[in-house]
This record gives sequence, structure tokens and C-alpha cells, in this order.
Amino acid sequence: MLLGSFCILLPLHSDYKILGSYFKKSNTYGFELTDNVFLRLKLNHDKNNFNYLKFKEHEVFSYFHKFSGKKKLKANGFILGLVLKDSEEPEKYSDSLNDAAKSLEELELFKMSEKEFEKELKRIFEKVLEPLSSLSELTNSEILKKKIINRTKDLLSGGTKKRELAQELLERIEDNEHEKISEYSKNGEKALENRDYKKAIKNFEKAIDLSVELIGKNSKIYQELLERVEFAKKVPSLTEERNEIAEDAREALKNEKFHQAYLLYLKASQLSNKLVQFDKEEEYRLKAKALNDFAKIEQKFKEGK
Repeated sequence: MLLGSFCILLPLHSDYKILGSYFKKSNTYGFELTDNVFLRLKLNHDKNNFNYLKFKEHEVFSYFHKFSGKKKLKANGFILGLVLKDSEEPEKYSDSLNDAAKSLEELELFKMSEKEFEKELKRIFEKVLEPLSSLSELTNSEILKKKIINRTKDLLSGGTKKRELAQELLERIEDNEHEKISEYSKNGEKALENRDYKKAIKNFEKAIDLSVELIGKNSKIYQELLERVEFAKKVPSLTEERNEIAEDAREALKNEKFHQAYLLYLKASQLSNKLVQFDKEEEYRLKAKALNDFAKIEQKFKEGK
């Protein structure tokens, strides 16, 4: 289970710096970034880009991202870590970690305050690591390969046709066809991020067809991919609905209907969350909160007259 994330900067001429952390709940689940934890991370990352540490209550799967360009004149890079619990295959997060690290490198890391960084880390966690990790981990090529091999083992104990299918699946593994599922899935996720919903649907449907052939319909992969297709089909209408609600909220605000505007912005925020558009979700949520506070103050002083 994915609990949270942290990031440690490795400057060239000074000690390490914790840029910030984000956990799905307000507490840190008892996890603390101590000097000892850092030293263990650093020692392992001197040898490998990816690293796995197991503690009594937690696990940490981390990635050392090396800087390029001007940034490498100030720091070697940073360690981006995931705090996990009861994770059977932490390596399944490797693609997501890599993608998240690339997004983080684009930030002004040397100028940002901890609060500013943690806001961005939260956004990336929710956009790249958390919502996408469930699919990216399922479509990890090595995990797919294991699932297909396990399926062949079951088929080999069956009749002639099942044994023939098992042989065919093994040959398709040799041809790396399972990797195409990962490729189609990644392309679909990228298209979703770019709001190219037709392209997303096309790639997810290709991944579905291939996963059915190689793994079968009775798999979580099949269900996750189907959900992505359904989501991509719903997005345009949900976006239109959200935009109309936001416009209604602005009109209500102009007419000084503060409570109505609050309710509308709150609904717009909730729809933005469904759309995985966290910048809009935050914008409308903060506007709703401000209006709710204002409405309460307005009501208080009206009653006092």
C-alpha cells in the first residue's frame, strides 16, 4: 500500500536537504526521515538508482535522479522515495517514480520553500504516483510476464487445446508481446494527461485486446483498463458540466449570493477531482472555503444587528 512520498536534495558542497514530504493522511504513519535513514539510502544509491529498504513498520522504495544541465553544478540530484506498507512487489512503482522525478526536476528546486515544494509534491503524487500507479504497476512488463507464465502453468495441466494455447502464450512472451500492453497503457495515460481523449481510448482499447488474449478477462488489468476507457469517454461531458457550474458560481458571486456560490464552487471542485484535474480542484475548493467563511461572518454580523 502506498502511504506517501518524500524528496531529499543532494547538494554538492553541503549536507543533504529534505525538500519536503507528502502523506495521504495528515499523519506520517510513524515514518521519520532520520540521519540513519538517509545514510542507508545514500549508501545504497551510491550503487543503484533504485533502492529498497525494509523497516519494522514501513518499506521505502526510492529512486536517485541525477541532475543534468545547470542544475548539476549545484547538486548531484535528489532521492525521491515512496513510503509503503505490506508491498509485495515494490519494483512495480519504478516507472511511476521515474516519471515523477522528471516532473520534479522541472521545478525551481533551489528557490522553493518547503511549503511550495510540498504543494507540488502533493500534486505530482496525486497525478502521477497515486492514480497512475495502480495501472502502471499492473501493466509493468515483468509483472505481466509472470502472470502469463502462471496462466500457462494452469493450461498445461489441461487437455490438448489448453496445452497448445500454453505453448502459444510462451512463444508470444518470447516475442515480447506482453511489453506492448505496457506501451499502449503508458501511451493512453500520457494522452489522458494531455487531454487527448480519443487517443487515450484508442491506446487503452489496444491494451485491453492484447491483455484478453494473453491474460484473459478475469484479471484486474482488464478491469482497470476498462475503467480508463470509460473515464476517457466521460471526461468531455464532465468537463462541460464542471465549467457550467463554475460559471454559475461566478454569476452567484456577482449577485452577492455567497452561500449559493460556495455550494457551486464546492461541486465544481468535486467534479475537478473526478477529472483528475488537481489544479482546478484546488482552485475551486479554496474559493468555496473562502466563500463559506465569508458567508458565516456575514451571517454573524447580521444576527448581531
